[in-house]
Amino acid sequence: MRDFLTALLQCSVSMSLVTLVYAAMLPLLSKRYAAKWRYMGWLVIVAGWVFPFRPRINLSFLPAQVTDISVTPIQPIINVIPSMADTGGIVNASATIPLWWVLAAIWILGVVSVVLYHALRHGRFMKMVRRWSEPVTDLESLEILESLKSELEIKTQVKLSVCQSITSPMLVGFFRPAILLPPMKIAGDELSLILKHELIHFNRRDLWYKALILAATALHWFNLVVYLMAKATAIQCEISCDALVLRGADFQQRKQYGETIIGVVRNGAKLRTALSTNFYGGKKGMKNRISSIMDTKQKRAGVAILCIVLVGILTTGAKLAAAADKEQTNEPKSKNVTNYIAVAEENVVETPESKAEAFAVYGQYGLTYNKNTDQLFYNEKLVRYFEDYYPVGDGASIEKSFFNENGIIDVHGIRDLSQLTLNPDGSTDPSGKLIGVEAYSQAEFEARDIEELKNPPMQATAVESGPELTPDELAKLYSVYEPFGVTYDKKKDCFYYDGKLVRQFVDILSSNGEPLSGGKFKGSMRQMGSPDGEIEIEAVRDYTKPDTNGYGALIGIVVVK
Repeated sequence: MRDFLTALLQCSVSMSLVTLVYAAMLPLLSKRYAAKWRYMGWLVIVAGWVFPFRPRINLSFLPAQVTDISVTPIQPIINVIPSMADTGGIVNASATIPLWWVLAAIWILGVVSVVLYHALRHGRFMKMVRRWSEPVTDLESLEILESLKSELEIKTQVKLSVCQSITSPMLVGFFRPAILLPPMKIAGDELSLILKHELIHFNRRDLWYKALILAATALHWFNLVVYLMAKATAIQCEISCDALVLRGADFQQRKQYGETIIGVVRNGAKLRTALSTNFYGGKKGMKNRISSIMDTKQKRAGVAILCIVLVGILTTGAKLAAAADKEQTNEPKSKNVTNYIAVAEENVVETPESKAEAFAVYGQYGLTYNKNTDQLFYNEKLVRYFEDYYPVGDGASIEKSFFNENGIIDVHGIRDLSQLTLNPDGSTDPSGKLIGVEAYSQAEFEARDIEELKNPPMQATAVESGPELTPDELAKLYSVYEPFGVTYDKKKDCFYYDGKLVRQFVDILSSNGEPLSGGKFKGSMRQMGSPDGEIEIEAVRDYTKPDTNGYGALIGIVVVK
């Protein structure tokens, strides 16, 4: 839902720009292009409003995701607690109601209100029509209708009625169409023009397009530009219909048609519905229609208009997406709240002794540090680059690294992250078990970007920080596991699976495809549990189907031990 609202907001902004530009260009376009194509341009814009998704939509008005950080070669000791509040976009862990929930509720309320308003209004209008309408029985009028249906190749039955409560002709009914006439005397030649106008509306399925416009209005009820779009499209619909009625007509016939329109809409409109054609479109609309009716200049086909509108819709969406991407590079990338933050190591001064102490743990696997020359060796070969990586939470990681551009070999630590241990306080040690050191292949050595190694990002260390999540927030976070039999007891702060207390629960949220025990795993993990538990479980995810956070789709739970 959060992603849909993001896409909807971006669509609303981009389509506002397209709509305003197209409306500003319309006077110029009307001098060169046929009304039919100008109307089709509006319909393309309507579709752009209704279908909000564009290629690469990713606004970042919501919080973003923390990138993996590298740390100085000092052995960190971190007690991991559930690290990310994946609670659907909570910006502040202490907030009781996420902001996007509030926005979603307001938007849904607006949509329901608009739809309900138009539904009730249409229902009232149709009830009035049924009550005050009488079928036309005049044979001459019916013959005109049938003749025009034959001319336009319409085989569907279209009723013709006179309604006492309307003041201008209109077409209603999606599945049982009917042309309604006001209670006034209309000459045969004028009636022919009026009926042809409404039958062209039916033939073009304009009522369905009006429903599409109504859908756009409901979705973007908060945007004033969408109402401008709806009104402009309705006017252009009538103008394009007039142009088809007058195809091949001379100046005198156009004048007669204009007089006919003015005659039947002289009293304006009393009661209308958004789901009917509108013979009367207001004073400004009528002025534009009469001007278009009397325009006898030959106009071009407007395929170019459709192309321009399509390009406008796509490029404005792409521009906003590019702007969002640029903003995203300057902000944290997580959509969630983390209990771990990165802080610059301004006061940490490394000494040969501290480095020797940090690398001592690797000595049993052939990696040694010479504090006199500040060099690292692996099996007596000078090391160019060394890294030892493990995740500590959703998107955060610890990475010890070392670089010497004169080295001839790159190596990495091997950790079995499947062998996680619990600390005395019950928290999980995320570093797994160090089981070796391994050299990268020659191809990997040559492919590594030496410039990136020379100019690494600011060194940082991970520290436990930030407000802890409340029991209710943790329960919400872990509710995703409930369909698979895992329940969280917020009072005891523990998990149960099939009624058994969980000793260790590991969820690999994202993965580079390497096994936890191979030493090359990189990804995001959650590690939870209770020292007194009797069962160990793991989450099963499908990484080919990432969710909105980039995590694999949760598909099951398996018992490990």
